[in-house]
Amino acid sequence: MNKFSRGFAACAVLAFAASQPALAQHDKAVDQANTAWNAAFNKGDAHGLAAMYDEKAVISPGNGTTVQGRADIEKLFKSYFDAGVHEHTIDVVQARRVGNVMYETANWTAVAEKDGKKTPYKGVLVKVMTKGADGKWRTTAHTWNAAQ
Repeated sequence: MNKFSRGFAACAVLAFAASQPALAQHDKAVDQANTAWNAAFNKGDAHGLAAMYDEKAVISPGNGTTVQGRADIEKLFKSYFDAGVHEHTIDVVQARRVGNVMYETANWTAVAEKDGKKTPYKGVLVKVMTKGADGKWRTTAHTWNAAQ
């Protein structure tokens, strides 16, 4: 394949990928999942949050560790609530759906409040969700970073 053909093929692939609409613009499932997630987080409902994850889900809170399974996920979120973290938001950057798999990249914000002092946090998250036989979307992988 000559240089022109390779370049043309690469441009065609990039043009096709760019032409694919972001999920947030055409499919409400990711928005519904994020709305439910934020509602549970902002109520301090660690058990409800953990139920939104697959039984064997793996998450990484951006500190070089991973947490696996609903029980440990619930403990992690409870520790955030105990530390005064609330006011969580998610703003989708890009999301896609391929069959029964959805994935998103988004910006997030939250506030930690301790002794009357509010500290805002923000970062980027990546989440993978799968649709189960029961028709519910559950997160199977979730990772995020944070910058104060």
